[in-house]
Amino acid sequence: MKLFLIAALLLGLSPVIRADPDADWQQIQSMEANGPQQQDWGSAAQARAGTIEYLGKQEEALRHFIATYPSNSLVPEAKMRLAHLLATRADLEQDTALRVASNAILDELENEPDMRDRRADVEFARLSIFMQRVDSLTGANRDPMLEKARGFAKEFPADHRVPSLLAEVATAFEDEPRTARAILEQALPLAKTPELHARVTDDLKRLSLVGKPLDMKWTAIDGAKVNLADFRGKVVLICFFASWSPPAMLEIDWVRQLSARAAPDTIQTLGICLDNDPVAVPAMLADHQIGWPVYCDGRGWQGDLVRSLGMNEIPELWILDRNGVLLTLDAKDDAVALIQKAAGESPQ
Repeated sequence: MKLFLIAALLLGLSPVIRADPDADWQQIQSMEANGPQQQDWGSAAQARAGTIEYLGKQEEALRHFIATYPSNSLVPEAKMRLAHLLATRADLEQDTALRVASNAILDELENEPDMRDRRADVEFARLSIFMQRVDSLTGANRDPMLEKARGFAKEFPADHRVPSLLAEVATAFEDEPRTARAILEQALPLAKTPELHARVTDDLKRLSLVGKPLDMKWTAIDGAKVNLADFRGKVVLICFFASWSPPAMLEIDWVRQLSARAAPDTIQTLGICLDNDPVAVPAMLADHQIGWPVYCDGRGWQGDLVRSLGMNEIPELWILDRNGVLLTLDAKDDAVALIQKAAGESPQ
């Protein structure tokens, strides 16, 4: 969960410096961006408790700023951050009172005379809070999120956040390429920065591969020649990872276990590694007991193969059916069912 990773960086900061508004605001920003070393949390329960502790510290800093500098121009931003924080706590602690308090802050902001020209900011805060309640596995709240995002884009077409908002919403529809493509095509002409334009273009490139036979040839780091056409008749798993990404390393361990449970000769697993030092990759693979062919050209995100596939995030697990057709760009907890579908088996 991204929130846990963020909290891990920020937990344990020194008490808030209460000197002047600039210093206090800088401390608030520091709590979101420049934390100490990551905490060693051994379980989800520890991560949850640590996250709640961090949120308490951040809430204290925000409430102090709002109460101490009520006329400061940054107070509306502090209130929106506080509303988002309370909504996050509401989800973590299953406390509806916190969600009510979050909504009340935004309602109060919306009715303030000074906020008439910033209604887009308040509505965007409401939308971002709603988005964190979308379940990426079950799809719960996904359609309402899309409706709200399109509503925001229609009401505030000139808002600079619209294209990045649409690009983010599209990621929730990767299992529905037609819908995701329509969202991204709406975002593309609005993307003003080179970075966002490149991201949307990459996303569209990956989506264009779904539902078609994937053609790919490369040489693995052990010298083996890999041609996807040679694996027709098998389900193919392609895992995109890098040693510098802890979530990706967790995923390749999970994919290894998933592959080991499959019937012999029914699955072929492959890896695309984005490390910049190919020489160190074999030792890393040995440590993780990875025996499948792995590609690594040492160029990371700029490698020819990676660029040709439109990759811009890891980890991802692609699944190809027995005919080499790419079924999904990011299989997670539904991977077993997708593998069964790819193999033409009935769900168990």
